[in-house]
Amino acid sequence: MVSSSEDQCPAGAGTERVPFVVIPDTPSVLVTVTDSAFREVAHAMGTIDTVLPAGIYRIEQRFGGEVESRFVEVGPQPFTERLRLPGLPTPTPVEGTPTTRADHRAAAVRWSTRTTYGDGSPTLMVLIRNLRSGWQLDPYALEIAGPDGRPVDGGARGWEPSGGEGWSAWSGELPPGGYRLRTRRMPADGLPLAQALHVLEGWTTLVFVSNGPQGPQPQFASVQMVRHGTGWTPADRAFDLALEAALSGLRQGIDLVPARHLLELVRAGNDNPFLGIVGAHALLLHPAPDLGQIHGVLRNLVHLAPVQPDIAALCTLIGEPVEPVTSPPMLAASCRLLVGADTADPGILEDGSPAESVAAHLVGRGVWTTWLEQERLPGPGARAVAGRAGTDPVAPGDAAGSGRSRALDPVGRVQRYVREVASIEGRSVDDVLSSMPPKDLCRRTGLPHRAVDRAIEELRSPPGE
Repeated sequence: MVSSSEDQCPAGAGTERVPFVVIPDTPSVLVTVTDSAFREVAHAMGTIDTVLPAGIYRIEQRFGGEVESRFVEVGPQPFTERLRLPGLPTPTPVEGTPTTRADHRAAAVRWSTRTTYGDGSPTLMVLIRNLRSGWQLDPYALEIAGPDGRPVDGGARGWEPSGGEGWSAWSGELPPGGYRLRTRRMPADGLPLAQALHVLEGWTTLVFVSNGPQGPQPQFASVQMVRHGTGWTPADRAFDLALEAALSGLRQGIDLVPARHLLELVRAGNDNPFLGIVGAHALLLHPAPDLGQIHGVLRNLVHLAPVQPDIAALCTLIGEPVEPVTSPPMLAASCRLLVGADTADPGILEDGSPAESVAAHLVGRGVWTTWLEQERLPGPGARAVAGRAGTDPVAPGDAAGSGRSRALDPVGRVQRYVREVASIEGRSVDDVLSSMPPKDLCRRTGLPHRAVDRAIEELRSPPGE
């Protein structure tokens, strides 16, 4: 819908008004028109079709956090302007964006139906793309691991490099379930981070990762799903752009896609469930989200993917019953929903599962569920309890078995929070625990119920017991 300021007097007021039409490259662009006195005279998501007097105007367009503007002169004749898409870099090789390349699109089409590792049709594809020539691309920089942290990608022999520095691909047939994406080498800061992936029965998960000056950037990845065996197609440009804009909005916590286009996005979930998942989360960014609409979207998504953890997380929001979740969802917003649901109904995150462990070790790193891999932490005792569900490995700098690092251990974080409240309020720890139910502690610390229950149990136990 176009909004115009007919009651104001832009430059040229008093002259005859002429048709003024601005057509952006995609309907997900916010277009604003101001006059020579910098007063807004029209704005819309998508096309502007109004009438304005002759004069000088500035046309500004916003898409996915990018802003571009230009000045135009309107004379006595009808004015029509087509706007090129703002220069938004996209991990997905969407045609018409400044970072698209024909060979990258061809690689995505090829390796979404053919495997670089093993036999059969791929259920997961990861494509690393160099967005700028001159940046060095290590074709084996990323690694795909299973829920236990063990690599499943076959190492370097599982990846297909481009032969230059344009792209590197991995594709293979993995069983349905949760996986993780991480850098193969330990990062310079010594903090091994992993990012959640999920393979769904009957679908192929496609992960597009941009390569930057410091290497691959999985935190800025884009994810899509296609029916198993069909492969990715670059033809659905409007949906690809809407997905990029919606992901950008989730990163910034603001609504960047109009509601009507979000509804188109979620309805496309029949052909790409992840479009529906991202669209539903983007709808939640609206000041007054329509839970009825989201409920309708989820009914369809649950039919397509009854065990997908992101969909389960959205179901908890509208009160739909879900089975205990064992694998972490891909979106951090989904993980927060599951932690909140686990607070109200302990066991939504299955005790001892990878989903619960990940929720207790989350780090803020963009839109994706990202956590600190405890089993890969360096230092004495770091691997002493690796592989035991629900246990906390000893952190760097601790003697084996001597204690936990408060910065890394969720139980220690809860205990520190309770002790700080007790100190500030001049009360005993027992008083604080008596006045603060476990659900409140879960909500205040953002941790699942099991970590909070363990912290309370230890705080109430006599020393040395």
